[in-house]
Parts: sequence; structure tokens; C-alpha cells
Amino acid sequence: MPAGSLRALRSGRRLPQTLGVITMTATPDLVKTVLDLLSGIGQLRERKMFGGIYIYCDDLFIATVHGGTLYFKANKNTAQEFIDRGLRPFSYPKQGEIATLQYYQAPAEVFSSGAEMKRWASKALVAARQDASLKKPRKVRAR
Repeated sequence: MPAGSLRALRSGRRLPQTLGVITMTATPDLVKTVLDLLSGIGQLRERKMFGGIYIYCDDLFIATVHGGTLYFKANKNTAQEFIDRGLRPFSYPKQGEIATLQYYQAPAEVFSSGAEMKRWASKALVAARQDASLKKPRKVRAR
């Protein structure tokens, strides 16, 4: 996000919004803003995949940016808060149907402060940890 837009967000000036979610066309700028606001939450990294940018914290996938929208990881324990606020899940066309993932739009207030971003990202990190603990360990193949 351009520095002026970030200052506008922090100062409370309004930016264009869609359904309460701030939209930005420059995805790399959005990712930089997200990473800046998440500073200190854990070891962060990003990875480009499937037309989006995926954000990891401590090697767990906690968020994705697609089409200028930030989505946070959710699961059966955390999704209801997103749903209650009217935040849409991430979905995409797949083999003639619509696939929906357990990632929900971030609420607009996450861009107002690092504390709000970290609060919602912490929920995503909890969901990612819970889901990771349920996965069976991968078998190591002998070579």
C-alpha cells in the first residue's frame, strides 16, 4: 500500500471499501502492510501460490491475499465469529463448481492498528495450530 494510504488508514480517513473490507489492487502492497502490522507475532514468511499470496506464521498457513482481499484461517472453533460479522469465506471456481475454503475475509478494522491485526491473526494461528494437531503425521518413505 502506498505510504499515503497507510497513513490514511492509521489516521482514520476513509478509503474505498467493499462489504466492509478494504480493497486494494496492489496485492504486494497489501501483503507488505499486513506483514508490517503483524510484526512481532511470530516468524512470518510469504509464498506466492495459486494466484495469491499465502502468509505463514511459525510455518503455519494463517492467511491468504487474493484479488486485493485479506482472508484469515478459521476452523469449526473460530469460523462463527467471521460468519456472525457477515465476512465471506474465500471461494474459487473449481471444475465447474465453487470451492469454499476455511479462510474468511478480514474485518476492516485490522488495517487500523497492529493490535487489531494481531488479534485476528492470533485467532487464525490458533485455528491453524488446532488443525495441524489433528493431522496424522506423514510417513517417511524409505529410499
